[in-house]
Amino acid sequence: MMIDLKYHVASLVAVFLALGVGILVGSAMVNDSALVEQQERIIDRLEADFARLKADREALTSRLAASERALSASLDFEDTIVRDLVAGKLAGRRVAIVVCQDAMSQDGRKSVVRCIEEAGGELVRIIYVKKRLAPVSGREAREVASALGVTAAGAEAVGRTAAEALASYAVLGEAAPVLDALVALGYAASEGGTADPPRRADAVVTVVGSPDPAFSPADAGIPMVRAMKSLGAEVVGIEAWDVKVSQIAEYRREGISTVDCADLPLGRLSLVYALSGQRGHFGIKDASVTCIPDIVHR
Repeated sequence: MMIDLKYHVASLVAVFLALGVGILVGSAMVNDSALVEQQERIIDRLEADFARLKADREALTSRLAASERALSASLDFEDTIVRDLVAGKLAGRRVAIVVCQDAMSQDGRKSVVRCIEEAGGELVRIIYVKKRLAPVSGREAREVASALGVTAAGAEAVGRTAAEALASYAVLGEAAPVLDALVALGYAASEGGTADPPRRADAVVTVVGSPDPAFSPADAGIPMVRAMKSLGAEVVGIEAWDVKVSQIAEYRREGISTVDCADLPLGRLSLVYALSGQRGHFGIKDASVTCIPDIVHR
């Protein structure tokens, strides 16, 4: 009897154990199935989101391409209008250009030159200022002073001498030993200016704005502007609309006309009018006073 009772208890334990294992297995299978379904729903949502983002990206790309085509057509149209508006405005005027440390792209500078010539102006020379005119160390100042043939070896005095020499060449076109030394030392380079006798510039376009935040207007541009003004030249400061470091506000304080978007058609229009004597601060940035000059009553 005791053997049968033990057998019965063992059988009941086995049954309940099997039942518990079955419940656990079944519960796990149900949970795995729910997890799989949840994962499938997440994947479906992600695929839908990805498809929507792809469609949005394609639509934005299409709109951007259309906007670029419209902008290009608009700029071409503005160029055509500007050519008509500036024709003859600079007839008989001689213009020099000073470019401070790679300010403005080559294409932008070419468009400025083309506009000056389309307006009837004569480009007499271009000067490129390649680095700050005031040496950064006493040793460099002494070396540069020796090369320039000046007795004062201080950085400020050397920088002033260099600025005056470059300004004199920009306005008067007269080469000097100091200019040759600056070119040889890599401080400057020039194009044109081979006329004999040299041709005086009536106006000088100073291209400013820098890709290097450490290159400030006080390093070259402003000393040259002051020297060129003292020689009686009309000076106009210009920069590109998208220049990395805008400097036009500092040149505005020097009492010269400025154009902050000279690589755009409306900026080139403003430049020609400024060179013809209509003073002001033109452009699209905060430092400007008006977008374009008064072209109706001129």
